Amino acid sequence: MCNAYTVRPKLAGRAHELVVSKEIAKLPSNLVRRTGRGVVAVACAEGLTARSMRWGIQTPRFDSINNARSDKLASPVWAESLAKRRCIVPISSFFEWQELPHRAKQPYEFRRRDDDWMWVAGLYATSEKYGDCYATITTEPPEWMVPIHDRMLAILDFERAMDFLHGGSPPDAPYAGEVLATPCRSPLRKPGTEGKNQQGELF
Repeated sequence: MCNAYTVRPKLAGRAHELVVSKEIAKLPSNLVRRTGRGVVAVACAEGLTARSMRWGIQTPRFDSINNARSDKLASPVWAESLAKRRCIVPISSFFEWQELPHRAKQPYEFRRRDDDWMWVAGLYATSEKYGDCYATITTEPPEWMVPIHDRMLAILDFERAMDFLHGGSPPDAPYAGEVLATPCRSPLRKPGTEGKNQQGELF
């Protein structure tokens, strides 16, 4: 499951993008890691408003769940948030790790060809321990993603994202748009500390 992504503010764009960008600019880093701070957009009378939250919802069983499976949204863990607390998450790129022989892993970075934001469906909740927290939704992967990972973030175009925010059906199918997948260094390792597997690939 995805546990790291990047998001960068826009200097120009539509009104809703500038509202969200102002909040993104306040983040301590463009890299959002599991349990770190990210920005989500929620519906309001003006259209959208942006809020900073912790990525990872606290549940009775787990301290942090950062991804909600689309086929489990009717479960008690997610049902109330799906009914009352939906959000969309702007993402510039995200990372997944492909399992390789000998316990090695190859990181991949996924982004749009034009480097524009991807809007990802999400849910949020409030915990006494962490305050407002969100989880991104994942779906079955498209065919090209299967060799890398068995789930994929629920990416939506903006119109579909707004429909989801206002009560439309949650995403349940693989994203059909184009996303570029590029092998990369792990964003979770400090520069100069990357390891290599037996094929010389960075992990």
